[in-house]
Amino acid sequence: MSWYVIRTKSRQEARAVFNLENQDFKVYCPWLIRKNTQREALFTGYLFVQVDAFERSYASLRSTRGVLSILKFGETWSTVDDEFIDYLKSNENKHCGVPLFKPQQEVIFKDGPFKGIEAVYLCANGEERAMVLISILNRLQKILVEEHLLQAV
Repeated sequence: MSWYVIRTKSRQEARAVFNLENQDFKVYCPWLIRKNTQREALFTGYLFVQVDAFERSYASLRSTRGVLSILKFGETWSTVDDEFIDYLKSNENKHCGVPLFKPQQEVIFKDGPFKGIEAVYLCANGEERAMVLISILNRLQKILVEEHLLQAV
């Protein structure tokens, strides 16, 4: 099995990881922690997916939400060695962190104008913001909020 390099849509690494994992792909996206709790992808716009039958998986990979393309140099699909992935994983605690929240996780506002209201975390949106789904006037609305205002339920 080889690790292929996937190019994600702008700032949609977490979305791509979530959707690829839901299709039972083995995915690796190393994260950096910024400003104590904020996270961003170590390789902005890229992640790795391990596939044994690439040609059969190509259409699924390419059509996954959050995925822009599969990296290719000329006629060759870009792959990385297991040793590189192992190196990143072994040094993860030194430079990588765990995402604050997972997509579709229930959260609650701990401060601000929505204090005490529950929402569903959708994805990170920049270094300090998050997109959440909240019920306003009996309608579900996506809103952009400061991530530090949220806590897991």
